[in-house]
Amino acid sequence: MPVSDLESVLQELNSANPSILLSIVVSPDGLVIAHEGNVQDADRVAALYIELQLVCGKIIDELQYGQVEEMFIRSSSGCVTILPVFDKAILACMSTPDVNSGMLQLVTWKAVNRLARLL
Repeated sequence: MPVSDLESVLQELNSANPSILLSIVVSPDGLVIAHEGNVQDADRVAALYIELQLVCGKIIDELQYGQVEEMFIRSSSGCVTILPVFDKAILACMSTPDVNSGMLQLVTWKAVNRLARLL
């Protein structure tokens, strides 16, 4: 799994939707596998995304709602999207607050499918 192949997928993802500011692939243990976009501390961001995934997973488990398929959070400053790449990793994106969430969902799921084949 060459990191350059993963970075290429992330570059295409960010180019496909200019509202995406950062995309990052994170291992289940919170390590950065690849990222595209400006971030000062990718390791810290990766750890935060894993923590968010764990908390959301606990909530979904407690409510007996099955498995988390994706997470989307919109704030006044921007949006966060987290999608599992099967059990291999997560794809997380930060985007502008005015992002078209339907288009974001479309391009991120396409990227997840490509990443799954590479991981």
